[in-house]
Amino acid sequence: MAETMKAAVLKAPHHVEVEEVPIPVISAPTDILLRVERTAICGTDLHPYEGRLELESDIILGHEFLGTIEAVGAAVTHFAEGDRAVASCVVNCGSCYQCRRHQPGNCAGGRIFGLGLALGDLAGGQAEYIIVPNADITARAVPNGGQASDDDILFAGDIMTTGYEAVARAMRPGDSVAVVGAGPVGLCAAMAAVALGAGQVIVVDRVKDRLKEAERYGAIGVDAAENDATDAVLDLTDWRGADLVVDAVGHESALVSAISMVRAGGTLSIPGVYTEESLTLPFSELYLKGVKVEMGVSHITEYMDEVIALMGAGKISPSGIISHRMGLSEAAEAYRIFEAREATKIVLDPRS
Repeated sequence: MAETMKAAVLKAPHHVEVEEVPIPVISAPTDILLRVERTAICGTDLHPYEGRLELESDIILGHEFLGTIEAVGAAVTHFAEGDRAVASCVVNCGSCYQCRRHQPGNCAGGRIFGLGLALGDLAGGQAEYIIVPNADITARAVPNGGQASDDDILFAGDIMTTGYEAVARAMRPGDSVAVVGAGPVGLCAAMAAVALGAGQVIVVDRVKDRLKEAERYGAIGVDAAENDATDAVLDLTDWRGADLVVDAVGHESALVSAISMVRAGGTLSIPGVYTEESLTLPFSELYLKGVKVEMGVSHITEYMDEVIALMGAGKISPSGIISHRMGLSEAAEAYRIFEAREATKIVLDPRS
């Protein structure tokens, strides 16, 4: 009989159960088996949880995780048993046209942990163990020494690198940067903009605690519940608009607001996830302003090394956004409070 482990399993929308499932085994020579030491709930996990992304039942959720390697496939060259590693949330082939063009987020064979058959049929990391395919490309070693904690490095696999890329691919030092949404990715984008030398960083949200967190990182907080956010951004940028605006929400209303905040000739960067087939947008405004738009699945493995290096140097530290630590056994309650926006970021301990 196969050994079993605990895992957070999506049974139906708004229905997560922690079940005993078989411990996975290495099936390809490029795999590693990771014993998960900490894992997080991401905003992307809410898409299947809320039913906006239809998945088959019994999917193990989660794509942010860190742990110790229990076994390695015969073709793995960068890792050995006992090494500690963090994995990109997206698994890429590393050899196709897109990957060779340094755009792994567009890899035709790209897969995402914990999002079902449509996105690669990979079990997620909200479990005691996980298989990481193509490990030499997908994973990075947890560094020894430096100023980064394990909680910081955990977020190199998704939200910190996603926020960093949203800024790094479009910002020049001295630019004014506006971030719409002070959720985890928005806060990470604000951190990255400060670290990369933005002249000013403005963060827009309706949750005061999140705005206070953004201000702690050096940003100017704008409470959209009390102010006209577009006017506030324009006022702070001498009525030009921001050089770069980041939509870190992934909702049509946020995107429309972001468009109104960007200057003529500026850039709109969209790390927020959209699953809608169509949106109603002020396209003429985009056209007349000549706005450049950057968007799509993040190229995580292209930026992870930069992010981990900046973490080690103490330039960025996303662990401060963790609001709750819970046991994996509490996954159902964790999803409830995360969906209710009662938590900014939840880290789960698979051992409890």
